[in-house]
Amino acid sequence: MDSNIKKSIDARKDAFAASFKIDAGMQKKIDALFADIEKLGKKCKDVGEFETEFQKSPLNQKYMDLFTEIATKGAKANAAKGAAVGALESAIDQAVNNVVPTRAAVHQKASDIARDIPVVGDAIDIGQKASYLGHLGKLFGKKKDKK
Repeated sequence: MDSNIKKSIDARKDAFAASFKIDAGMQKKIDALFADIEKLGKKCKDVGEFETEFQKSPLNQKYMDLFTEIATKGAKANAAKGAAVGALESAIDQAVNNVVPTRAAVHQKASDIARDIPVVGDAIDIGQKASYLGHLGKLFGKKKDKK
């Protein structure tokens, strides 16, 4: 076989490996197709004749069909993988939200614990009542006239 014909065939074959992850079943299909393409290449005297004959032959359509089949299979696998990853990330986010308390929940829990300590709880209550009365005083108290 002419070396340029071999290069042309190898370039087509390498396009599969460079573009897709090929499983064993697909590799068998690729090998069978390229065995037929190489038979055609051996019948041709140069790369120009090979390219012309290949374009006219049903092997060209088989090549295109196989390329499309592998590309479609890869796209479906990537979509399924993406959906699985998305579902997993969502589940992780939900688990984190269920386990990690919010800042308000942490403050409330700390306040509840502090209130259960006899002297501290009384001090918190007195402080909150004083704060509330101070707020009411600002709202309803008389404003001093500055002279």
